[in-house]
Amino acid sequence: MTDLTDIRIVKGLQSNLRVTFDSPCGKEAMKFIKEIGSWTPNMLDTNETNDIIARDANRRLIGMIDTILTLTPEQIVALANKKED
Repeated sequence: MTDLTDIRIVKGLQSNLRVTFDSPCGKEAMKFIKEIGSWTPNMLDTNETNDIIARDANRRLIGMIDTILTLTPEQIVALANKKED
């Protein structure tokens, strides 16, 4: 797993994610990913256990990407260090 306690790694990861998702095309792609990942309400959602688990995993992934794009590298490192405690 990526070491989010190392600010150099966090800065590189942020740079890569920004190249991917901060452009107009990337923002459209993220919008689509959020829609199919059930980040937003989806009329195809079911209450089947596997579907619930998959939606939770998708939400966590999308939330992590959003967090890395939103917070400063220092904030991310602080959160990662807190999680290790």
